[in-house]
Amino acid sequence: MTKKQISVAVTSMTTTRDRASNLEQAEKLVRDAAKQGANWVVLPEMYVYQGSYDTLYENAEPWHGPAWQWMSALAKELGIVLFGGSIAERPNQGNSERKVYNVAYAFDRNGKEIACYRKVHLFNLKTPDGKPLYCESDGYLSGDEPIVLEVDGFKVAMAICYDLRFHEFFATLARKSKFDAIVMPSAFTQRTGMDHWEVLIRARAIEHQAYFIAANQTGEHTPGKNSYGHSMIVDPWGHKICDTGDQIGIATAPLSHAVLARYRAQLPAISDRRPEVYSR
Repeated sequence: MTKKQISVAVTSMTTTRDRASNLEQAEKLVRDAAKQGANWVVLPEMYVYQGSYDTLYENAEPWHGPAWQWMSALAKELGIVLFGGSIAERPNQGNSERKVYNVAYAFDRNGKEIACYRKVHLFNLKTPDGKPLYCESDGYLSGDEPIVLEVDGFKVAMAICYDLRFHEFFATLARKSKFDAIVMPSAFTQRTGMDHWEVLIRARAIEHQAYFIAANQTGEHTPGKNSYGHSMIVDPWGHKICDTGDQIGIATAPLSHAVLARYRAQLPAISDRRPEVYSR
C-alpha cells in the first residue's frame, strides 16, 4: 500500500503497575484511532508496565511474548500499521544483572513485524539534592543499532524518548538513509517536558525537513514520577499540526509526500549539507 497522503494517530496514556488495565487502555486508544481512519497508530513508551527498576525484570516480556503477539494480532485485525510504543523485554540469553531492553516494534497491516529498535540512550536524572529520580541504567541495557524502515513509501526513522536530545543520533541516521518521518514513543517527564519537549521535537523536524511523530505518556505513573503528555505531530517546516494536550487521548494528522517535497524545494538544506566537512 503506497499513498501520497496517509492519516497518522499519536496516542497518550497513563501507564501504571496494573498490566491488565494498561493493555485495556492501550487497546481502546488503538481501536478508537482506527475507527477515526488512522492508517498508522503510535503508542507511547513502556505502555505495558511502569514501575520501579527493581521490578522491571519480573514484569518484562520474553522475546515475542504476549505483548508482541497482542500488537501483531491487533495490527492485522484492524488493518493498520502499528508502532507499538515500547516494551521492556528480557534478552534472549538473560543476564546476571537482571536488566532488560527498552524495545520499540512496528507491525504491518498483516501483523508482520517490520522493525525492532532498542533504545540507545538511557536517561539518568537526579533530584536537586542528589537523589536518583530516574536512573534507567539501573534497570535497562542499551541498544546500539539505529533503524530506518520504509512504510507506505515514507522512510521512517525510529527513536525512543531520551534519544530526542542527541542530534548526532539523527544526523548519523540521516547520513545512512535520508528519512521522511521520525516515530518516537516516549515517557518524557513533566519536569523537563515543560521546557524542552516541544522545542526539541520542532528542532529535529526542521533540521531534517521531516515529520516528527511523538507519542508521550501523561500523568502520574508511580508516586513522584509524572509524564508531560502532549503527544504531537510536527510537520517538516516545524509547525505543530496536532497535540493531545495533557490528557489521555488521540490526535491525528496527515502525512503527505507533496508537503515534504514542497518544503524541501523551498529550502534545500538537505542537499546543501557537506558531510565531508563535518567528519573532519
